[in-house]
Amino acid sequence: MTVTDAIQMRRWADPGYFLGGEPDGPVGLFSPDSKQFIIVVKRGNLERNSNEYSLLLFRTSEMLQSEKPQVVLTMSSSSNRDAITHLKWLDDSQTIVFLGENPGEIPKVYGFNIGTRKLKKLASQPTPIVAYDISSNGQEIVYEADARRTAAPDEIRRTSVVITAQDPSDLLICGCDANQKSQETDRELFLQKNGQVPSRVPSVDFVTENLPLSLSPTGRYALLAAYVKDIPPSWSEYQDKLLHPYIVERRKSGTRSNVARYMVLDTESMELTPLLDTPMYWFNNGFAWAKDGNSVVLSGMYLPLGVSDPVEREARKKQTFVAEVKLPSRDTVKIADKDLKVVQWDHATDTVRLKSGYWWKNLPPEAYRRIGLTWKQVALGQENASTDNPLNVTLEEDANTPPRIFAADTKEHRRALLLDLNPQFGQLQFGKVESVSWMATDGHEVAGGLYLPPDYTPGNRYPLVIQTHGFRKDRFWIDGPWSSAFAAQPLAAKGIVVLQVGNSSDLGEDLKHSNTPEEGQRQMAAYEGAVDYLDERGLVDRSHVGLIGFSRTVFYIEYTLTHSRYTFAAATLADGFDGGYMNYLLWPSPDFVRVNGGPPFGSTLASWLTNSPGFNLDKVKAPVRIEYYGPAGFLEGWQWFSGLSLLEKPVDFVWFPDGTHLLVKPRERLTSQGGSVDWFSFWLKGEEDSSSAKRGQYERWEGLRSLLTREATNPDVHSNN
Repeated sequence: MTVTDAIQMRRWADPGYFLGGEPDGPVGLFSPDSKQFIIVVKRGNLERNSNEYSLLLFRTSEMLQSEKPQVVLTMSSSSNRDAITHLKWLDDSQTIVFLGENPGEIPKVYGFNIGTRKLKKLASQPTPIVAYDISSNGQEIVYEADARRTAAPDEIRRTSVVITAQDPSDLLICGCDANQKSQETDRELFLQKNGQVPSRVPSVDFVTENLPLSLSPTGRYALLAAYVKDIPPSWSEYQDKLLHPYIVERRKSGTRSNVARYMVLDTESMELTPLLDTPMYWFNNGFAWAKDGNSVVLSGMYLPLGVSDPVEREARKKQTFVAEVKLPSRDTVKIADKDLKVVQWDHATDTVRLKSGYWWKNLPPEAYRRIGLTWKQVALGQENASTDNPLNVTLEEDANTPPRIFAADTKEHRRALLLDLNPQFGQLQFGKVESVSWMATDGHEVAGGLYLPPDYTPGNRYPLVIQTHGFRKDRFWIDGPWSSAFAAQPLAAKGIVVLQVGNSSDLGEDLKHSNTPEEGQRQMAAYEGAVDYLDERGLVDRSHVGLIGFSRTVFYIEYTLTHSRYTFAAATLADGFDGGYMNYLLWPSPDFVRVNGGPPFGSTLASWLTNSPGFNLDKVKAPVRIEYYGPAGFLEGWQWFSGLSLLEKPVDFVWFPDGTHLLVKPRERLTSQGGSVDWFSFWLKGEEDSSSAKRGQYERWEGLRSLLTREATNPDVHSNN
């Protein structure tokens, strides 16, 4: 099993599934008449450095006879975007609408007729369209696109730029003046009716493709979410521990906050207004439209505080709700006060189905029926959910079973394998994955997944790499949670035990310590306890342990490298939050202040000197590989790279100028994930790949090894005693 195998693996192309969470849509997307359904799959092409997407069409009546799918459309993307995504059937049951692109193109909204096999452009802009929705008859399209950039006048570029609210990244990339924003954060909203010229809808807030965008069934309203520019002062009364610091944080005027709210677009008047005077919670978001489009049910909703009942007002400050919001009045009706997510509004029975909004909580699903003006809970199984789909199409997998797609007859209970996504895996050996739990050194229990080498022999002690960011026993995670730096099965194939660290058994305690000076300590204790546990089992050599941090867990690994009494042999830090002084100055955020016990000035500076990993680089003993992504991403890794270099400690820095946070281009994945395999094989096993193309890499690393040897023979060189 190699990184190349992982890149070329065929996967279900659902965005939510790719992100490691709950899927955005069903596995099989049925046409309105239920006579056919579609599935989109993707795989990486290293030779072309592209991702190839295939639209598979299945005839419902033929599925249980093991009929092979029809590949009706293939598109590929050489960018960081999906080639086929956000699919939707129109009412004619012949037209599939999606956002798509081919190499060298920018995304457009397309319609594809499955009968004629004709592809038609429905909406386009001079800049990439990044999100859209379309009414069921195809007459209205609402979409978001990158804002057009205006080059700075030559005279301004030759003389000066007034710096006010610009992001440092913008200044570095384009020298933007105060009236320009980065394309990464600036989107424009458009409405197109009946194929006419689209109209731009102004927004004071910042629209983004990462938040919901949906047209009501009739096309009268569009629901979207946007990051707020000016947060209302009254929102400071909402007390959620994670959200509150971002509500009250001090920002430069005109900059985007990290707090979003739902907005409603009236497609007749072209007015864009807040749905409610409330923030939108980051998690548990879901919504479903009423059949007539005159109300919407949402989960993860904060409700307005302007109520007279003091008990009700206090409850609204502290928690989110599932609620119905009526349009255009904005009247709200509470449905539930639980951490459940809207799944479906079954219009035949007027019943809303809810499921656990957090996969790690595994809360039981519930159903609520609208009776008159109120909602009543009904027992599951009695909600009489209707469906015209005769088949139930599912993706089935677990930690040791690659994903396959099945179809089951919902009435006769017959079942058939629809699609083996990766039959070539039958020729490969995989490391066995087992669910494990252990005690952290501070006493709390942690769960995770243990990847053993394919030729594992009991009694042997193996090198260990600890990967971070969660574990799911119901997913075949060949890399780990994501494709940036993680490489679980390829590392196991090299004779390295891999531990994928999950959550603690008490997630509430994890959240209690989040964004406090104890956050790094708690995670460090989990990694230390893992080493003890696997050492006691006789599985690993505790003197040959590596760590991989990505995104938020970069901070955890950095904290461990600078504060743990345990010895680690190598580490990778990939594109993440570091809790450091330089990045705080470049991109101020409450997170930096909270994890370090206050701002890095005055009386709380001492806390930074103690807690912040960047002020404790002299304590790092392990060789460190740093990866950062994006046009100005190298700035984020500079404090660690420069500091370790000045201390003459072994550090390797790889920058991906075109990379996104979750790497998608095949060659970037090969460099990152393949780099992890090479890096830990080198430092934990003393092995080098014989490929001549990697000779320069190993010459560089051999130079780093000489630094490590020199420090080992003269340990007082960098001591600050």
